[in-house]
Amino acid sequence: MLIRGSRVALVLAIGALIAGAAGCAKPKVNVQVSHDKIQQGQDVKVSWTSKDAKTVSLNGENVDRVGSKVYTPNSTTTYTAVAKKGSKEARDSKTVDVSGRSARPTISISADPEGIVRGTSTTLRWNSTNADKVTISELGTVQGSGSRIVSPSQSTTYTAEAQGPGGTADAEARVTVSEIPARTPSGTGGGENATIRDLFGRNVKIIFFDYDKADLKPDAKDTLRRAALWLTQGPNRSIAFRIEGNCDPRGTEEYNLGLGERRAQAAREFLASLGVEASRVQTVSYGRERAQGGGEGSPNSPPSWSHDRHDDFIYISGGSAGQNPEPVQMLFEFE
Repeated sequence: MLIRGSRVALVLAIGALIAGAAGCAKPKVNVQVSHDKIQQGQDVKVSWTSKDAKTVSLNGENVDRVGSKVYTPNSTTTYTAVAKKGSKEARDSKTVDVSGRSARPTISISADPEGIVRGTSTTLRWNSTNADKVTISELGTVQGSGSRIVSPSQSTTYTAEAQGPGGTADAEARVTVSEIPARTPSGTGGGENATIRDLFGRNVKIIFFDYDKADLKPDAKDTLRRAALWLTQGPNRSIAFRIEGNCDPRGTEEYNLGLGERRAQAAREFLASLGVEASRVQTVSYGRERAQGGGEGSPNSPPSWSHDRHDDFIYISGGSAGQNPEPVQMLFEFE
């Protein structure tokens, strides 16, 4: 009996030792986050598990021994879980890096002019910010900011879209295309318009430019001053016309289209400064399309590259040949 009692006592002692060891085990805790890098305004899920813990806290807040919680931090934050049991504790941390939210893209687009006659051109201009990619309908992918000369055959809405880390943005520009209006007064059979067109050609004359320049030369300004005198007299104030910018064949097609447009715009703006309403004037660039010269030949042996660099002026409509003031014609005799 004594031996049997000793065995029982030994078993009880071993059980007590095991229970005591378990009671003295150090707690454990583990923290996980759904994302370690986010932008401001985004959520992150923080999860934790523990073992052999009496209490668990997360960043000082008492929580269940196992659980999760969703946070929306505004700045980089470290999530620390503390598991305690008696005087023993365990810690685990995870840091979530929070960056500023990317700015939303912006974009604007405009057409100058917004209304054109079929066969002429307008200039689209656009500008964007905070964009990685910009596209314009009819044109495809373009640079973030820029301009492009277009000649739509019908009224067209150009939609620009900017895409970036902060989202998307879009804008529109409408170009209205109209036919050249018929302006034949009744009973004239078109003869009066032909006469006006002839008068226009004699008073509003071609101007030339230096190589790779859109600046008006002194003689070109003189030509335009005489044209403005005629265009601002009496019935001539109703005349609408087109300025066609041209270049010599050197340079790329795209560059020359832009240069031709700047040459046409230079003449338009100078005439406007002399009282010719800009709304009467269409512009178009033919770039190098109509170039004929093959070099810098003598003025007595055209065509030459120097003759290719010019603005043409084309009558469209308006005016009255029968009332054209004669005194104005004399103003064009001086140089």
